[in-house]
Amino acid sequence: MHIHLLSPLLLLVAAEWDHYDDEDLALSIPADAVGVSGQFRKQVLKEMRVRNRLRDVPENRCYCTYGSPICDRNQTCVKHDHAACYHSVEEIYNRKERRMETWHKYGCASLERGSQGSHLTCNMWRSSHYSPRSIACCYEGNHCNRNIQPRPYANILEHGEACSGPATTTMVVVSDAPPANETYEVDLRVPHKTPIVIFASVFVFVLLIACILLTIYQCKTIDKKKKKKKIKGASTISTGMEGEKMLFEDSGSGSGQATLLQRTVRQDLTIIEKIGQGRYGEVRKAAYRGSIVAVKTFYTTDEDSWRNEREVYQTQMINHENILQFVAADIWSEEDSMTKMLIVTDYHELGSLSDYLRREVTLSTDEALRLIYSCMCGLDHIHHAVQGTGNYTKPEIAHRDIKSKNIIVKRAGVCCIADFGLALRCENNKITPEKFNVQVGTKRYMAPELLSKTLNPQDFSQFKMADIYSMALVMWEVARRVEDNSGIQVDIVNEVEQTRKKQSDSSGIGSSMNSLKAKPYSQPFDGSVENDPSFDEMRELVCVRGVRPPIEQAWINGSNFALKRLSELMGTNWHQNPQYRHTALKLKKEIHKLIEVMMNRNDENEATPLKKESSSDSGISQNSSNRTPNLYNDA
Repeated sequence: MHIHLLSPLLLLVAAEWDHYDDEDLALSIPADAVGVSGQFRKQVLKEMRVRNRLRDVPENRCYCTYGSPICDRNQTCVKHDHAACYHSVEEIYNRKERRMETWHKYGCASLERGSQGSHLTCNMWRSSHYSPRSIACCYEGNHCNRNIQPRPYANILEHGEACSGPATTTMVVVSDAPPANETYEVDLRVPHKTPIVIFASVFVFVLLIACILLTIYQCKTIDKKKKKKKIKGASTISTGMEGEKMLFEDSGSGSGQATLLQRTVRQDLTIIEKIGQGRYGEVRKAAYRGSIVAVKTFYTTDEDSWRNEREVYQTQMINHENILQFVAADIWSEEDSMTKMLIVTDYHELGSLSDYLRREVTLSTDEALRLIYSCMCGLDHIHHAVQGTGNYTKPEIAHRDIKSKNIIVKRAGVCCIADFGLALRCENNKITPEKFNVQVGTKRYMAPELLSKTLNPQDFSQFKMADIYSMALVMWEVARRVEDNSGIQVDIVNEVEQTRKKQSDSSGIGSSMNSLKAKPYSQPFDGSVENDPSFDEMRELVCVRGVRPPIEQAWINGSNFALKRLSELMGTNWHQNPQYRHTALKLKKEIHKLIEVMMNRNDENEATPLKKESSSDSGISQNSSNRTPNLYNDA
């Protein structure tokens, strides 16, 4: 009867017990109870709820890594008053990475039934496991499990069975924390056959790779010998240089090893002669697919310059009449195994502007203006960004090595800019290449801000202003070679001055016709410094003493208005302060005005026939007596 009356209560208590994970209150029910009142049942359930309620106090908080809902946002979980915080560790094999990984887990252990702790959980390291694992517990709370370390691994299963025999170290400590001075050793009991299998696999793999590499090497050697024989038999152009190495071993222009049917740039090149040499390498004249080209070679020490120049030439919308035309780029090796890199461009027989000015033939004013104007057109093109359709854009480019040797004369009066090995590109306020040296270029042509190291590399416009300074020195070189025996009347000077300044007064230049003789070619600062000056010498000369190339008095006080205006532009554009210099676009417009004025004057002279004046001819106006004869077309 007693059992029958207790059955409903026991079922209810059992149901509540499973929810609260406790059952020791069942012992408080009297054994001789005849019936259980509703009040007693409510009291029992109330005591169960109070006992199993978690108190969120620092002593019950553990560090937790399981995420929501087990852990809160602060990576904290709340344990029972008598439960433990734990830190477990387990070795898990990562199949993707093919290696063992150690997984650490932190959390709150459960309160075990009929006990005042979490003993089963905290002693799980004593049981046998298929994978190495261990655990450590603490009861202090306050995230104490962050500062404890699990015991070393022990009792690991081997081939699915518990380890037999003595372990390397016998665990005898029962407390939840290991002694401070105790040393543990772990025997994971890896089967003895595993190292043998691993070693054998590695040996077979290495042997297989060695055989493959040997086969590839033999095939390459045979192909190289066949190519050399084919090249020697096919070459029909004599270079005049015995043993000239024209075609080379390997190329960086193709993908992978070239086959006999695949031809690269270096295979289609036939060297004709050497035409120049510099610090970077050599320049050779060559035949390439029916055209004459210039081949510029770089040594391996200048690989960065070669790569940068190639990338600049391959920039979108870089093509321009006054930019040297790029043909191809390649990498090759000579028979002595010396690797070189090459840039192939159009060939122009007149050579560099420096070579062109060294000739005995002098320049006319018109040709000098056109040479300078073409240089300004090329410089303006690279200095300005160009936005095309879609994503096609040309970034701003600073040359950083403007000099007469890096300007090529295509034909009389037309130049193009070359040698972009030191150039910088700026797109979306990002400079390419990212790593660069600021103080580079030819020291003789360096701007004051480069010599004094005051240029701000974060301001890309300052690199362009340094190019303008160098171009002003090139203008000076060109002006020295001008010879003008014609003389130009003062009214032309006044016309230019009125156009530029909108002033009616005379420029002060005499009206007599003077003869201007050309000066021998000279580099800037010749006579002031040695052929290869140092940075300190140029800084002392340009920055401290403020020396600039001399302006001839005949340019300023003579009758040639173009040289007078060029002298003013030179003085402005090699100014110590970059802010006073003109942009390339401004210079291009100024030179174009000078060319237009000269063309208009020539047209007027051609349209007006030369007449002899007579004192008895009263029909001729007073102004006609001062007309200048057409000295450009004397014949």
